[in-house]
Amino acid sequence: TVLGSLPKDAHHRRAWLALLRCFSRIERVLMQHIALPYNSSLPRYDVLTALAFNPQGLTMGELATMLMVSKGNITGVVQRLKSDGLVKKVTSKQDRRIQSVTISAEGRRLWEAMHADYDRIISELLSGQSVAQVQTLTRALQKTLDSVNAISR
Repeated sequence: TVLGSLPKDAHHRRAWLALLRCFSRIERVLMQHIALPYNSSLPRYDVLTALAFNPQGLTMGELATMLMVSKGNITGVVQRLKSDGLVKKVTSKQDRRIQSVTISAEGRRLWEAMHADYDRIISELLSGQSVAQVQTLTRALQKTLDSVNAISR
């Protein structure tokens, strides 16, 4: 494996590659168990999740910021969700450039079913670790994110 070919003291690269491999594998499992059965995609799930937790709605800019993507990346996803009746999109009367997106009742029903499966799968994938280990992992990842944010500002 790639990890095995790294020098013993390449701790940071080993951690990075392990994190990347873990993320990629978890993402594939989620796609198999969430996206396919619901004829959806993980980006659609992510948009519905953001809107489910913000029932007052979000502007396209707020949605993009929350999901850490560009507005261009979510425009097509939101448009398809709207076409499927899963979200509603309203243009601001004060500024026609601003569009607010809210989840529809049908979108909420789909999200609730998807979210229950998503939560179950994530719990199952992390069940090999104790609660304390998961909490330690969470703290370590948050500390890493803080470092990345400090460097990238």
